[in-house]
Amino acid sequence: MRKTVQDNRVVQVVEDLEQTLLQFIRKHRISHADYRLATDLIVESVKQGEESLLFDIFFEAEATDVGSAGSQASQAAIEGPFYIPGAPLLEKPYVMPQREDEAGEPMTFSGVVSDLHGNAVSGAVIDVWHADAAGLYSQIHPNIPEWNLRARFVTEADGSFTVETILPPPYEIPKDGPTGIVLNALGRHFFRPAHVHLKVSADGFEDLTSQLYFPGGEFLDNDVANAVRDGLMFDIEEDEDGVHAKYDFTLTTASPSS
Repeated sequence: MRKTVQDNRVVQVVEDLEQTLLQFIRKHRISHADYRLATDLIVESVKQGEESLLFDIFFEAEATDVGSAGSQASQAAIEGPFYIPGAPLLEKPYVMPQREDEAGEPMTFSGVVSDLHGNAVSGAVIDVWHADAAGLYSQIHPNIPEWNLRARFVTEADGSFTVETILPPPYEIPKDGPTGIVLNALGRHFFRPAHVHLKVSADGFEDLTSQLYFPGGEFLDNDVANAVRDGLMFDIEEDEDGVHAKYDFTLTTASPSS
């Protein structure tokens, strides 16, 4: 017989959630048909490849804020459902993997990674992924080369980095599946503002997951995922060579248990 090991954190959270949902069911007179419709929709969202999309749209940003509250590191942000681990590690000069005829305006992404005292963090690994000019992601949407616009690279001795890529656009999240059914019923749109996803990691420091946005862009004020925060804006310059997007990252020292 399998031994049962009680986890006090699980007991506290799950039992509180259970009571909250039972009260919700009574308050809104949720019938068994309503209940089964909801559970079927959740199951179908996974079957159709939406994975955590339905929950991410409504809850991930708030959970991220709670988890990073009080941190002195750079602003954390949602990972989203389209992250793929193991992206290629680039060699200098850093250029994101892309098709020979990759559409989109050229963009240079640069910055510096430092600790809380302003000391450079050399050798930090930056894992970047973003949509192409059509708003599509490799390994998620069909007919896109593997690892297109997904890569990792490391910071220089002075903590700096520069990578060449293209300017991503705003895009619609999948709207023909279960998540779309819910958003349609609520009368909400499906758009996310243009953004770049990233993870920053370095020995001895807490990992940082974030995403960065473009000042003045569409849907910043009504992002379908409600994930835009003031501390997540690029510093943008434009010239004949394209867009220059800058952002500096601050990492915090890892706790002994990390």
